[in-house]
Amino acid sequence: MLERLFQTDSTPCHLREGPAGPFLDGFAESMLAAGYSSRTVGSYVHDADHLGQWAGRRGVAVADLDADLLARFVRHLLRCRCRGCRRAVHKRVAFRVHAFLRYLREEGVVTTSAPEATRPQIVVEYDAWMRDRRGLAETTIAHSLPVAQALLATVGDDPRRLDAACVRKFVLEYIRRHAPASAGCVTTIVRCFLRWLVVQSRCTTDLTEAVPKVPTWQLQRLPRYIPADDVERILAACDRPSRVARRDRAMLLLLARLGLRASDVVGLRLGDIEWGQGRLRVVGKGRRETRLPLPQDVGDEILSYLEIDRPVSAADHAFLTARTPIRPITSSGLRDVVGRAIERAGVEAPSRGTHVLRHSLATRLLCEGATLDAIGALLRHRDVSTTALYAKVDIGLLRQISQPWPRAEVSSC
Repeated sequence: MLERLFQTDSTPCHLREGPAGPFLDGFAESMLAAGYSSRTVGSYVHDADHLGQWAGRRGVAVADLDADLLARFVRHLLRCRCRGCRRAVHKRVAFRVHAFLRYLREEGVVTTSAPEATRPQIVVEYDAWMRDRRGLAETTIAHSLPVAQALLATVGDDPRRLDAACVRKFVLEYIRRHAPASAGCVTTIVRCFLRWLVVQSRCTTDLTEAVPKVPTWQLQRLPRYIPADDVERILAACDRPSRVARRDRAMLLLLARLGLRASDVVGLRLGDIEWGQGRLRVVGKGRRETRLPLPQDVGDEILSYLEIDRPVSAADHAFLTARTPIRPITSSGLRDVVGRAIERAGVEAPSRGTHVLRHSLATRLLCEGATLDAIGALLRHRDVSTTALYAKVDIGLLRQISQPWPRAEVSSC
């Protein structure tokens, strides 16, 4: 494997003779499989050899490497005078040797675990309960744990010290520091955690009633959407000479034509596309499985991306990152794609997130005469009241049924 990276025959032989030599071929192969160029992989291999030589001079075997030793090695780089090493490139060495350590852990060569953020034991148990007993999604758990840990931190990780005033103060301050739209989620998370503490006998008093209630009014807001012409301009903005243009357009079409959520798009796998039947298998909220028809233009764009531009990867996700390391694209990455497309199209959008295209689809269908039931089925709403939000966007119809404001009779007194 190393012979593919270097022009001279002596370099691979020299690298294999070093302390890290037995692991460099596999490391290079894993980096190439992740999509890194041969030149970049060569730099990673040289830095891994540098780490091995440094550790060997101190009597440390490669199998004994850990995060503390890597920190010492990084400090050594500031005054490094090792033969064949250039100080000008030391700023990227720290990142490369950590990648080498991750590879050694994955292969079982290094048994020391990666350092994790310390969490109170109660939070660890709550994490296990949400995952094993309730079967909650990873995203739900990821949103809940920081709030639970922050609440415990206010009383020194001792839930027996919690009282009504403490809970109320925490919730109000936490909501003030975060987006107003997240207030309802925060109160729900706190109530659930407090109930669990009582059931587990970690807290003697049920403090759920101390959590402030956030006032909400059903259907109080208008959905934020973009006119149909502007949606087409956003899609056209992806028609450009670029390696990622086809991928971006395919993802935007799934959002704009089928109203998928961001999690639906980034979670789409190759096996979910049923080409013979012309449909998609989508697993949405609550792990509910649905099959949606695949429009012709969406299918054509996905197929073009898969055949021409999708990087070679062992991952079975449909959409991958364009830059190394090659991995499935994330929801934040998809949000950036939408934001950049809106900016290139020059569209004035009420939001730069992915959900604005979902709202735009529902609004367009309603204006074209689709029923709320049909729209709800496409968007996979469980409750028709959720779809009823879009009934307020047909301003022309609302004007026809609106009643004039009654004139007040002015008393002569």
